[in-house]
Amino acid sequence: MKPKSERRQRGVALLMVLILLVLMSVMAAKISQQFSGNLQRIQYQLSQQQLRWAILGADKQVLNGLAKDVADPQKAGSVQQLWKEPLERVDGEVTLKSELVDGQNCFNVNALLGPADASPAPGNAPGNAPADVAPAASNAPDALSPEAQREKIVEYLLTSTGINAVSAETVYQQLEEYLGVEKPGEDSSRRDFTQAYAAQKPPRVPARQMMYSISELKLLPGFPLSYYAKVKTLLCALPATKTAININTLSRDEAPLLSALFFGSLTAEDVMRLIDQRPEAGWETLEAFKAQLEQQFPVKGQAANLDKYITLNSQFYTLYHTGNTEALTLRSADGLYIDTASGNQLLWSRRYRLVD
Repeated sequence: MKPKSERRQRGVALLMVLILLVLMSVMAAKISQQFSGNLQRIQYQLSQQQLRWAILGADKQVLNGLAKDVADPQKAGSVQQLWKEPLERVDGEVTLKSELVDGQNCFNVNALLGPADASPAPGNAPGNAPADVAPAASNAPDALSPEAQREKIVEYLLTSTGINAVSAETVYQQLEEYLGVEKPGEDSSRRDFTQAYAAQKPPRVPARQMMYSISELKLLPGFPLSYYAKVKTLLCALPATKTAININTLSRDEAPLLSALFFGSLTAEDVMRLIDQRPEAGWETLEAFKAQLEQQFPVKGQAANLDKYITLNSQFYTLYHTGNTEALTLRSADGLYIDTASGNQLLWSRRYRLVD
């Protein structure tokens, strides 16, 4: 009986040893996992810091090129400017690509909050005072009010992306309510979208303030999300209650912007042909633009007050960065404002996005 009892004791001891080995293995695996996680987080933090330092360095280089263009009174805001050249930098493990794009190749929805008698947009350079550039319509005495003009422009841009006219009208009315546009004397005719906002998940209410990002359009109950990719190329949200489209940097894809100022009487195809004939260095004056417009297309029909909606030089830009390391990718979008009078540069927004 004694040998059997000893074997049993040895078996129990062996089982205890195995249990201890399993527990130690589990603990070792957990410690190793925590160490690996901490190491990865440290690598991410170091990579983020490296990329952000690289972005700050690229900011200075790009803004120096932009400052040279802004300081040159002989240059129009054309595609030949120094800031149009993409920048690529390689610094050790960091590869950074930077691109500066015009921020005034869109219609600023915050302009709906602007006064009816707003002065011309600040992007018009001194000495380039606009003439009466809008071709007169036969019903010029009955011209649309500034508010009605903005409504027609925005609705035209929405329908140009494929949104039907009824939905475009609804989106515009919800946009006015979201921004908190005051329209005295017309309250009785305005639709109430309280229930539409309350039915959203989660329930929402209008912000009643300027938009910070055009992505806020997706918060409107009636906005068709499938059209957002197209709409965001034509509408934008800038920190100003005025809008001025830079006709010197306008591309063929952005032709609906200029067409909208003529409420479609100047078609997008007409604008593309106008852009194709644009001077290589851009139009030097608004009178030169008007002369070419009249020469190519004797425009008929009512047009918006162009001196309030177009400009030759931009004050808003967006600087995009894409940085890569072995650990991650960091993207950023910086909103810039340039005071053309003093040359001062203001960073009014910065957004980061990490990609593992």
